[in-house]
Amino acid sequence: MDERGGADTLLVTLFVFPLLLFVCFAGIPFFVYLMKGSHLNVVANHALKEAEAVGYVSPEVMTATVTRLAELGLEPTTRNGVAYPSFAGSTVSKVLRDDPDGIVTVTISYPAPNVTRLLGLLGGGAGGDEGLYRVVLHGKSEAYE
Repeated sequence: MDERGGADTLLVTLFVFPLLLFVCFAGIPFFVYLMKGSHLNVVANHALKEAEAVGYVSPEVMTATVTRLAELGLEPTTRNGVAYPSFAGSTVSKVLRDDPDGIVTVTISYPAPNVTRLLGLLGGGAGGDEGLYRVVLHGKSEAYE
């Protein structure tokens, strides 16, 4: 009776199974990265609709946006002395509908998860800045005065 085939199958299983398990679990950080970016984009679209209505990114719009992000698990944080979410680059002065350039801009920056650490597990170089999500949306102001 040839029992060698069973031993080969067992050895292959012992080598392949941990590799497949690693590949399956390695996808989780990428999924989290993509989902956080998607959530940020949805909240930024809500902020744009509110900013279009009032003609600029008002403190109320910023507060509502920070609250929505916190409800989704993207709480306010600080990195290198900068508070996030950051609205730097957003329209902060009122733009009227009839203005020649009646465009309202919403810019939201938030720290992204560090997915580069996975490269260290694969033997690649992991390091550097973790990066930021940066969503920039433009819309037409609907404010009359």
